[in-house]
Amino acid sequence: MSDQIDQSRKIEITGGTVNASGAGALSLGDISGTVANTINQLSDSAKPDEPGIKELLTELQTAIESETNLSDDDKVEALEQVKALAEVGQNPQESTMQKAGKTAMKILKGTIASLPSAATLAEACSKLLPAIASLLLLP
Repeated sequence: MSDQIDQSRKIEITGGTVNASGAGALSLGDISGTVANTINQLSDSAKPDEPGIKELLTELQTAIESETNLSDDDKVEALEQVKALAEVGQNPQESTMQKAGKTAMKILKGTIASLPSAATLAEACSKLLPAIASLLLLP
């Protein structure tokens, strides 16, 4: 008999929260690279003196990754929302994209609400989220 390695994947969905574990679970490094690739598909700012959506999302990604008050699980969740916003940036007029963008913004705001007000991410989001919402035509 040979020893078999369990490579099964387990995904649980409860109350709108997806929990993946096993061989398919995303690590912080995996999602970080995926988010960076999605952001890099966006166009650079048309105005060199003003950051565009690509630059703002990159700044938000960096702030999330460097936030010491967030667990790795919370960072993964927040980075998934940044990825969703980057996807909205590829087609901001589409209604399904608008809905996904609104949801991502709510989740990000909820994530930072649990942080101390002096947290780096909370400070960054206070200026980044309104600018991102404006560029993506989100309410």
